[in-house]
Amino acid sequence: MRKNSSAPHRSGNMYYAPASTYDGTRAAEFAAAARQRTEQRRKHRSRMLAVFYIFLFLAVIAVAVTLSFTVLFKITNVCVSGTSKYSEKQILDASGIKKGDNLFLIHTSASAEKIGQKLPYIGTVNVARKFPTQVEISVKAEPVCGAAAFGNGYVVIGENGKALECTKKCPQGCIVFKGLNISKAQPGFPVAFANSSRAEILRNVMDSVKKNGLSNITEADFSQPSRILLNYDRRVTINFGTSADIDYKLVFAKKLLKENIKSTEKGTLNMSVVSDTNKAYFDPDYGTGSSAPASK
Repeated sequence: MRKNSSAPHRSGNMYYAPASTYDGTRAAEFAAAARQRTEQRRKHRSRMLAVFYIFLFLAVIAVAVTLSFTVLFKITNVCVSGTSKYSEKQILDASGIKKGDNLFLIHTSASAEKIGQKLPYIGTVNVARKFPTQVEISVKAEPVCGAAAFGNGYVVIGENGKALECTKKCPQGCIVFKGLNISKAQPGFPVAFANSSRAEILRNVMDSVKKNGLSNITEADFSQPSRILLNYDRRVTINFGTSADIDYKLVFAKKLLKENIKSTEKGTLNMSVVSDTNKAYFDPDYGTGSSAPASK
């Protein structure tokens, strides 16, 4: 009987696969290994390309940043706008910004703060970059609120509470503040009070004076918070009592000064109870006291 050539050959206890089957298996294995090596090489090339492009991108960014900080965006012009008592040169010097500085390396907020401190009569400052090579500094003068005794002279106080100047004499036309008890005053920095409540009362009263347009105030006495006194036109002392309802009291007082109290009269206008009674009282320096109308 003829043996089947495809059947495995037996030799003792060992079996051998036919040559054709063995060669086919090896070929499949070689093909799979080749495909795997090809895929690995492809992935490796992809990773290397990704690394190359990332490196190229970072190199371009580094060059751009270096050029920006060394060659490009150098300041060629610094312009100043707004109103103040200082010259353009004084403002530029105080800012610390110079032509040739890099536009990205300047600190705009720090420059604005320097200007406000070195030039106290400037109230608000804005320093802005104007690409590609310009800086714009806009300023606004700080309105004077009044002057108070400090040390051997006076400190001029701005509306924002900043010390504007220390002088031997009170500036002409400046409201004189009494009873504030100032503990520290350095031009360019906020005024410090021994009693913080005085600062709040001062701010509330003077803001109301400005808002309601009561002009010709020459003196303000805050020695007693329960008896705030304003001197009007150097002839009428207005007693507001506390600062409560200060807006209402000021509007009432303004109407009385305009319509009921003659421009030649002197005396004391008592507004301390107007919030409760809707009545104010005027006591002239000469003659008997007379009651001002209660309604506006």
